[in-house]
Amino acid sequence: MQTHTLSKHLKALALSVSLLLVSVGQHTANAETLPEPISGQELGCLAMNIYHEARGEPVKGKLAVAAVTMNRVDAKYYPDTVCEVVWQRKQFSWTGLKLKYHTVKDTKAWTDAIKIAQLFIDGGNWPGVGKATHYHTTAVSPNWKDDDQLVAQVGNHLFYTL
Repeated sequence: MQTHTLSKHLKALALSVSLLLVSVGQHTANAETLPEPISGQELGCLAMNIYHEARGEPVKGKLAVAAVTMNRVDAKYYPDTVCEVVWQRKQFSWTGLKLKYHTVKDTKAWTDAIKIAQLFIDGGNWPGVGKATHYHTTAVSPNWKDDDQLVAQVGNHLFYTL
């Protein structure tokens, strides 16, 4: 992903977090002061992916989405950072939506997403989906799915190692 595009998405993430913190009465810096350490950016990207992909799922579903994201970071056919994996074109449905849909509105789901993301950023893992790198909801049947490589169903998602 181009640095400019990633920067735009990170600023949108920072703005969303800022708005959420202001709405719950906490002070935060503006998007221009997003911390430089990559871990802060990686935490934000992973939390946003968990939030938008698994907000309505049980904790295991959120852990599974985080595990898939991190499995992609570790896989040789995907980018090497969480943010590049999350924002890779046409990989996660929410990233293709207009920026206004990236806003965090559910405080509890966002808090859960941050906690789970922090566990993974700190080196944790969840073995419930093995080395799965793909998933989809049970409501769809994408052309890439391969039932022979189905490794788990967690909540409303099916997980695959492709």
